[in-house]
Amino acid sequence: MTAPFPNPPQVPPAPQPVAAPGTTPLTCRCCGSIPAIKATLHGHQGFLIFMRVLTQHGPYCRECGIATCRDMSAKTLWQGWWGFLSMIITPLILIGNLITRVRLGRLGEPMPGAPGIPAVPGKPVLRRAAAFGLVAPVAIAFAVGWAISSDPAYAEVGACVSAEGTSTNPDVTVVDCGDPAAAYVILGKVEDTTDDAKCEQFPGTVASYTEEQNSRKLLLCLGQNG
Repeated sequence: MTAPFPNPPQVPPAPQPVAAPGTTPLTCRCCGSIPAIKATLHGHQGFLIFMRVLTQHGPYCRECGIATCRDMSAKTLWQGWWGFLSMIITPLILIGNLITRVRLGRLGEPMPGAPGIPAVPGKPVLRRAAAFGLVAPVAIAFAVGWAISSDPAYAEVGACVSAEGTSTNPDVTVVDCGDPAAAYVILGKVEDTTDDAKCEQFPGTVASYTEEQNSRKLLLCLGQNG
């Protein structure tokens, strides 16, 4: 007669969150699940001089919070760039939502038995069509950067420029010195004047370019490139 097998060890139940004495645990405002945290998520809509900031207050469980965060951030990506101040406000809102998303991700799974069903978070923001909204600020930043890099007003001594148009209406653009269109190199740059006689202090000057905008004046003294 063999001895009976011993009873297998009992697995203790998973620990349940316990509220501090005299307090009630936070429950998700969407589904009633626990654990939940206080969190505020934002969205932004902007068009020219009009804009609107959208706000959703918690508490949220992990699933409902992430779903709300992704939805509001995705809408902001394609609705939030079209105003003058929106180019500043939208990145701040997206960063704030990202910080809240990290906090939500640290929560445990919603516990069963809640009055409602936790939301399905859906696709991450960058896997949604709304992610193409990032093209707008990137394109604007590229256009501004290109405009500054090709503007002779921001060029430094030693940079090369192309010159087209007429002597009374020249079109001067900063280009690479190896570019066939790079006819001149900047030998000197004088602020607050358009008097081309000041180019005499720069040997090798063969031409000059002046620019005047409002109260700002600029003189470039140009030498032959190559």
